[in-house]
Amino acid sequence: MPKYSEQDLKYAAEFREEIHREALSIVHKTRPNINEVIDRHTVEDYFQEYWDYPGQWYTIVAIPYGYGSRKALVGAIVRETLSGNDPESESVAYTREPREAAKKNDNPFYKLLAEYPELVLDYRIVRDEHYSGYESHRNALKDAFHAFSGEWNGDPDKAEGKRVATEEMFSSEYRRGRLNYRKAFLYPPHQNSYTGKDFARFNADLFPKGTDQLEVYEWTTDWSDYFDDGREWWGTLCLTVYDKALSRFVVIMASATD
Repeated sequence: MPKYSEQDLKYAAEFREEIHREALSIVHKTRPNINEVIDRHTVEDYFQEYWDYPGQWYTIVAIPYGYGSRKALVGAIVRETLSGNDPESESVAYTREPREAAKKNDNPFYKLLAEYPELVLDYRIVRDEHYSGYESHRNALKDAFHAFSGEWNGDPDKAEGKRVATEEMFSSEYRRGRLNYRKAFLYPPHQNSYTGKDFARFNADLFPKGTDQLEVYEWTTDWSDYFDDGREWWGTLCLTVYDKALSRFVVIMASATD
């Protein structure tokens, strides 16, 4: 008996084609002669299993595991397509096969992330066993940006970061004209159904050892057109959070418009 029905496979194939069309439209901006994208994920990779109340496993069509967002998947396909269709190009830093990237980011958090499709935040988990302060924060930002980017241009070396209190990152107090993490999660330009309980659950999974050993840097957002949409009115967010208990970074970026 097949694991997925013919109808399920049809839905997954249609979703995959939708992703491919989105990626191809970006590819065409610089390489209009390319007619198809390179996606090393099978149709079955576009299924995810998640546990839902009152105690049952459900299968959903979603982006493959290992990507922080749909944007990240599209960006990876764009990079793979451009690299695979340019015989004169050499491999550059951060150009990886999507499946390899998924293996390097095989963290249960990404499975939880798939349960929150209405989030406008992009997340990237970056391991760092040789932490060296501010420069490590910048390197984590570079890793995340190149993982997310596809159609976006930018230079993370031009970003300026400042350390902020952990309490400020999670605060429910909103300063006028400034986006913070909680607000970005709960109040995107298009209303979502998430609550404070979702926010708490999400971050308990993201920071399982608690928040006492977090080091947070907030970065300027004028160094990439990734943030152009948010600058229209809603806001932009760029954080690198080092978890000393787990020797890893969580990079959080947001930019959206109506």
